[in-house]
Amino acid sequence: MEAPRRILYVEDNPTNFRLVERLLRDDGYEVIHAKDGFEGVRKAVEERSCLELILLDINLPGMDGYEAATKLKALPGLDQIPIVAVTVNTLKGDRKRSLAAGCDGYIPKPIDVHTFPRRVEEYIQGRRDQIHASDERYYLREHARRLVDRLESSRDQLRLTHEQIQHKDKLASLGEMAAGIAHELRNPLSSISFAIEMLLRREADQVGDTKHLDLIHRNVERIQRLADGLTSFARPSDACLSAVDVAKALDDSVLVTQHEFRQRNIRLHHQQGRPHLPPVWANEGLLQHAFVNLLRNAAQAVSARREQNPDATGEVHVAAEAATGDHVAVTIRDSGIGIRPDYQDRLFTPFFTTKPRGEGTGLGLYIVKQVIDEIGGQIDVHSRMGRGTTFRLLLPRAAAERSAVR
Repeated sequence: MEAPRRILYVEDNPTNFRLVERLLRDDGYEVIHAKDGFEGVRKAVEERSCLELILLDINLPGMDGYEAATKLKALPGLDQIPIVAVTVNTLKGDRKRSLAAGCDGYIPKPIDVHTFPRRVEEYIQGRRDQIHASDERYYLREHARRLVDRLESSRDQLRLTHEQIQHKDKLASLGEMAAGIAHELRNPLSSISFAIEMLLRREADQVGDTKHLDLIHRNVERIQRLADGLTSFARPSDACLSAVDVAKALDDSVLVTQHEFRQRNIRLHHQQGRPHLPPVWANEGLLQHAFVNLLRNAAQAVSARREQNPDATGEVHVAAEAATGDHVAVTIRDSGIGIRPDYQDRLFTPFFTTKPRGEGTGLGLYIVKQVIDEIGGQIDVHSRMGRGTTFRLLLPRAAAERSAVR
């Protein structure tokens, strides 16, 4: 038995598809359905060896018919399959516009049920509608402008999606940090409560009163630093770049993650401040986001190594220094489990993670790489299995600092 001839119909309206399917089935055709341009391209590639014709609605969601026709004609093995626009588009120039985009024919809706099967057969047998060269050039330019507009729109949407991913990653980190920071706050609050109780007893010794007041003052400052660091990390980041105090951004990042190191009994080596460190050209919120991701990864890597070897040392070293050239170097080095060599090329790929299911989204290092790339910086990774990992960030100095060192 001879196999039925196949036609792909890209149409988002099920009623229109069923009508065409019924008309062509009686003439021995098998009609394959695709609901939008993206699905149409995919099914055309899958079925290209047995397709006789592609029917294409122009008003499609996502990728419209014009774009789909251009894409289909550009794919190997599909350029010889005729494409016919079947559409309600009735504006002046719609037929020429469809032909310029890559269609070989044009059938307006509503479909004439008496002539439609015959028209389809004509296109399968080699009929090709013609367009004048001057009209083709005009509509090709129009089509190119439309594609550029769509590309720009897609780029803006991609940027928005990327910002949403960054925000979701922040929210995930905040959720995990909240319990630890609450624990961090209990200790200074207990000290404050004790000092206030002593003051309320009105000790006779004035020196004693001063000691308790100093204790209150120190712990209130500690709580304020925690709150400031957490607020700085949580607030939305705009896209603006400016001169950023990299030492402060690093200090704040250490502050809001230090509970993870305490809970895991990991020694964190970090020199607070560094007042002589030059400012970098970056976005403060995004830079802190990158630091937090790297610090949390370091803590998790050390814990993973200790699960395999409980006697292993647990240390993370954080350093920042003025590097040669127009950069400031930030280094985060851990004594963790290390990264397999065959994984290192994929570290910054979105959704790639080596953590157990449920413990990582695979977005942390991807976001770090995006942040560093956006400011024109550089990130290097050195890792040895069972020995630890070092991330070194080269951050561009602010413009005024670049001029000063020349």
